[in-house]
This record gives sequence, structure tokens and C-alpha cells, in this order.
Amino acid sequence: MKKTALLLALAIMTSVTFAQFKKDRTSAYNYWQKGDLTKAKDYIDKAIAYPEAATDAKVHYYNGAINLDIHFKPELKNLAPNAIQTAYDELKKAQDLDTKGEFKSEIMIRMLTLGGQFFNAGAELFKDNKFNEALAKFQQAAKIGEDNHSIDTLGVYGTALCYEKLLDYDNAVATYEKLIGLGMKEPSIYTSLANIFLEQNQLEKADKILQDGLNMFPGNLDMVISMANFYIKSKQHQKALQSLTMAKEKDPSNKSIAFAIGVTYDMLKNDTTLPATDRSKYFDSAVKSYEETISLDPQYFDALFNLGAVFFNKGGDIINEANRLPLGDKKYDGMIADGNNMLNKALPYLEKAEQIKVGDRDTLISLKEIYTRLGQYEKLKEVNEKLGN
Repeated sequence: MKKTALLLALAIMTSVTFAQFKKDRTSAYNYWQKGDLTKAKDYIDKAIAYPEAATDAKVHYYNGAINLDIHFKPELKNLAPNAIQTAYDELKKAQDLDTKGEFKSEIMIRMLTLGGQFFNAGAELFKDNKFNEALAKFQQAAKIGEDNHSIDTLGVYGTALCYEKLLDYDNAVATYEKLIGLGMKEPSIYTSLANIFLEQNQLEKADKILQDGLNMFPGNLDMVISMANFYIKSKQHQKALQSLTMAKEKDPSNKSIAFAIGVTYDMLKNDTTLPATDRSKYFDSAVKSYEETISLDPQYFDALFNLGAVFFNKGGDIINEANRLPLGDKKYDGMIADGNNMLNKALPYLEKAEQIKVGDRDTLISLKEIYTRLGQYEKLKEVNEKLGN
């Protein structure tokens, strides 16, 4: 008799508890539907604490959905500081428990939304150079896509970029190759792979992936520049120029190709393994190509900056060489004059570049150096103010 009474009491207690669980769960749902996320969070926290919640798909679905909505309300951040992760964990539990598929489509939609949010979080961390943390977010975005029968190529691409930045070349290569297999049409996949192979001095692999990329994206500027870089790396300088010249012949008014040719000559003029006469010719060719680019687009910041930098660096080299001469050397005054002449040639291009990209630090630092050397102190004062000095 006592045993029967005890069992009856337990049954009544369980029934009361289950009823309260359902009541709190329903209250959470109702407040969620009304948009009152604060009260919805309060009731869902109560409901999720009941033992009955462990096997209840509905309560985990509500909890995940409520936290996801809180994530989109910055003013409610203190209500659930890690709402995005809680949303994922709870929706995943609901997905596993929902054997009848009652919430299948709702969960999938929210999961894919979460995937986008994890990708965005990864992108922000990537911009801040927090590559390990960004990698974890991109991996989660990719996993959500995979688990929900939707390939998140952007999430996978993000992981590849992080692996590359972290110098984890094995994983970077494997992930970029996976993206190619998935059919992602993005030129940077091929150029990144080529750069990794070049970094590892695997020239044959770099050549092949670049050829594949050029076949996939004929005439793409990044591909053409990467091919030129490959030829330069492998000491095939003329082939580098040929590849760019061929592109220019197909599209003579393409400012990007003209700029790429200038960049190639620019790199060649800095190659100390080449004879001085060749480097001097490449200097002149770089200047000509940058000038041509600017004639096609007078507002082309990179061409203006690079042309200014070509003259600036040349002038600096001449002045530094003059300063290394023995005291009283007759060549000193002439070399200083030549160096200053180069700096004067750099000025209009760098000044125009700074007008286009106001406050660009690299441009301002170059201008500061020139104004200092040329004794243009009023302009130097203006630059220092812009630099915050």
C-alpha cells in the first residue's frame, strides 16, 4: 500500500513538473512570436532547465531560434553574450532530436542563416589579422553548410585563406584544390595556389595551375600578373613580358594590363642578378608603362603612386650613393643634383596620388621625405599635420 502511494505521488509530481515545463515552453514561444525577446529568453531558460527538455526537440528549437533573433539585436547583447554559438548548439540538438521532421525546414533555414553569420564573424576576424580565430569561424560556417546539404564554398574559401596566412601550406593547397573540385569560379584560387607553389619552389606545379587558371579565366589580370610573376621567378623574363604584351595587343586600351606591364618592368629593374644596362632599360620601360597607364586613367592611384615611387627610390639611391663618397669627391654635387631632380619628378605623381586617396600613409611618408630633402618646409608642415606628427 505504501509503495502504491509513493508511486502515485511520484506520478503526480512528474505530471505537475511536465505541465510546468510545457507552460514555460509555451510562454517562451508566445513572447518570441510577439517579439519580446527578453521575456522569451527568461521563459526558455526556465523550460530548458527541466529534465523533460533533454529529449524535447521543440524546446531546443525555440531556444536556438530565440538566441538567433537575439544575436541580430545588438542592444540585447548582454542578454545572451554568446547568442550565436548557443543558437547553433541548440538548433543542432533540435535537429538531432527531431526524428519526425516536425521542424526540419525551419531548423535548416536558421542553420543556413547561422552559417552566414559565422562566415561574417570569420571575415571580421580575418580583417583584424586574427587568422586562427577566423579559421574556426569559417570552419563552422563550412560545417553548417555540409550538415545541411548546402556546400558553403565561401566558408571553405575562408578556411583556405586562413591556412595560407598561417603558412599551413598543406591544408591550404588541399582546401584550394577542394574548391576547384567543387567548381568555384574564383581566379584568386588559382593565383593563391600558384603563389604557394612558387613559395615552395615547385615551379612545375605553379606553371600547371596557372595554365589551368588562364584557360578558365582567359585575359584575367590577376592570372596574367601571376603568370608574369612565375616567369620572373623562373628567370624567364622575356616570357613574362611576352605574356603581358600579348594581353595588351588584345586590349590596347586596358589600363590594368598597361599597369601590369609597368609592375613587371618595375620588378625587373630591381633584379640585382641582371646586368646594370638591362636594369636601366627596365627602369625607363617601367616609367613609360606607368605614364601610359595614367594617360588611360589620370585618376589611377596605384599607377600614380608607383610612378612616384620609381622616381623617389631612384633619387634616394643616387643621394645615398653620393653620401657614401669620400669627403671632397668632385662627383658629389652632381650626384646630389641628379638625386634631387628625381625627387622633383616624383613629386607631382605622389601629390596627385594623395589628392585621390586622401590620408594614405605610404604616400604621405614618401612626400614627407621628399619635402625634407628638398627643403620645402611649408609643405612638410602640412604633411606632418596629416600624419599627426
